[in-house]
Amino acid sequence: MNRTLMSLCVATALLLLGCGGRDEAGTANLNGQVGGVVASTPVNHYAASRFLEQSSMGPSPASVAQVRVQGPEAWIASQMRLPPTLIVTPANLVEYDLNLDRPANERMDEHYKVSLNNLFIGAEDQLRVRTSWVLSNFLVVSIRKVQQFGALEYMNILQTNAFGQFGDLLKAVSRNAAMGFYLDNGQNRRSQLNENYGRELMQLFSVGLVQLNMNGSIKKDASGKALETYSQKDVIEATRALTGWNNAEPNVRRLSSNGFNYAKPMAADFADQHDTGSKTVLGKTIPAGQSAAQDLDSLIEILVTHPNAAPFVSLRMIQGMTTSDPSPAYLERVATVFKDTKGNLGKVVTAILTDPEARYGDVPGRSVKGFGRIKEPFMLTMNVIRGLGCKGAVRDANNSRNVWQNYQQMPFEAYTVFNFFPPNHRTQGTNVLAPEQKMLNSSEFNNRMNSNSGGMRNETLLSDAGCDVATFKAATATSDEALVELLSQRYFRGAMPAVLARSLIEANKNTWQREQGLVLAAAMLDMATLSPAFGVSK
Repeated sequence: MNRTLMSLCVATALLLLGCGGRDEAGTANLNGQVGGVVASTPVNHYAASRFLEQSSMGPSPASVAQVRVQGPEAWIASQMRLPPTLIVTPANLVEYDLNLDRPANERMDEHYKVSLNNLFIGAEDQLRVRTSWVLSNFLVVSIRKVQQFGALEYMNILQTNAFGQFGDLLKAVSRNAAMGFYLDNGQNRRSQLNENYGRELMQLFSVGLVQLNMNGSIKKDASGKALETYSQKDVIEATRALTGWNNAEPNVRRLSSNGFNYAKPMAADFADQHDTGSKTVLGKTIPAGQSAAQDLDSLIEILVTHPNAAPFVSLRMIQGMTTSDPSPAYLERVATVFKDTKGNLGKVVTAILTDPEARYGDVPGRSVKGFGRIKEPFMLTMNVIRGLGCKGAVRDANNSRNVWQNYQQMPFEAYTVFNFFPPNHRTQGTNVLAPEQKMLNSSEFNNRMNSNSGGMRNETLLSDAGCDVATFKAATATSDEALVELLSQRYFRGAMPAVLARSLIEANKNTWQREQGLVLAAAMLDMATLSPAFGVSK
C-alpha cells in the first residue's frame, strides 16, 4: 500500500473530524421547522443503511433488507416486540477462586468476550442492543473493579429495561449487585455513609450538575452564573435514602469470582442500617418511617420527575444514536416525550429515530447542518463486522480465546465512572459537542490501519462466525471495481465518494498476496475506515 497516500488519508481524517466539519452541498439548518413523517415503505438502500447506523450496531445485509421492506417506523415497532436477548453464564463459570483456578479464569474470560460480541453482532433485537450500549455509556460499571460475571449480569439488566420506564431502570441499576459493588452503595450504612453512589446517581445518571431548560440550554442567575442542580446537602440526603442495601444472602460464603452475588438484586437485609428519618432531596420530602425499598422508590421518583431529567437523559440518548450536537429544537422535542411519558425509553428512542431532523439526511447529499456523530472505536469495529454479514463473534487467529474487537474501547472496561469520553467534550476551538472525538488519537488511527487485515485473514474463522466470505471473494475475483462497489454498498450506503473509490484501487494495486482470500478486501477496508466518509455517520 502507498504509505504516503495512507498518511494523507489519516491526516485528512484527523483534520475533518477534528474541525467538526460535516456540511456538504444541499445542507439545511432545520431548527425543527421540517414537517412530515419518516419515509413510507419501501425505502431505498441508502436510507435503510443510514437508519441502521443510528438504530443498530451497524447495517448488515439482512437488516438493510428488513428495513427496506418494513420502513423505519414498522421496523422499530417489530424490534420492540422482540424479547430481550440475555447472556447465560454456565454454572461452572459463575463461582470459582480467582487466584487458584487459572483454567476457570481463562474460560470465563473467553465466555465474557464471546458472549458480549455475539450479543452485539448477532442478536436479533438490534435496536434493544444499541439502546443498551448507549445506556451503558452513561450508567457505567467497569470490570476494572467488578468481576466479568457481574458485568454480564449488568448488561442483562440494561437489556431487560431498555424500552421500559427510566425510573424502573434506575431502580434496577440501584439494586444491581455489580453497581452496588462498583460505586460502593453496598457499603452505605446509616452508621457510616458512603456518598459515592448517591452523588453519581444525580450527577451522571439522572439530573446533572447545572439546571437545564428543555432544549438543553443552561439556566443562569441574574449575574449570568449557571444555577446548580443540587447541593452537597442534597447528596447527603440522597445517600441517607440509599442506606441499608447489601448483596443478597450476605451470610453465604462465596468464592471470589462471585463474591457480591451478582446474579441477584441487592437486598435490604441490614434494615437496622437504613436511615428511617425524613429526608429532603431537591426540595422534595421523603417521609420518615419508610423502608429502604420505599425510600429508593421515593428518591427515584424525585429524580425522574425533576425538570432536568428530561433534557439530561434525552441528550445522552440522542448523542449515542443520531447526533452528538443536537439542535435545541430536536432535543426539546425528545425531552418533551420523556417528560410526558415520565421517561418511557421505548417512546424516547422512537422519538429520537423518527424525528424529522434524524430522517432528513436519508436523501443522499442532503443533511441538517452540523448533524451527525463520530463512530467511537467499538461502534466502528461493530460496523465493519456486521457489514461482513457475520452472525457472531469472530475468533482471533492467534488465540482462539480472544475475538476480533477494538482493544482501544471494550465494553465495560472504562477507567472511571465518567466512561471513555465525557458527553460534554467539544471539538477543539469550537462549541460543537463531539464526545467520541475524545478517543481519536494516534493509537486509535494506528490500530485502524491494520485491524481489518488481522481480523479477516483467516477464512475458516470468518466462516465459522457466519460471515459472508463468498460474496467478498466473488467480488475480488471479478475486478477491483466490483470489490469497491461491494464495499460501497456495505459500508457507505452505496454512496462511497468517488475520490475514495479511486484511492482504494490505486493504493492497493501492489498489495502483497492481493489475490488470496480476503486480503485485498481487508487492505481496502483498513484504508476506508480511516476516511471521514466512514468514520462519521451523518
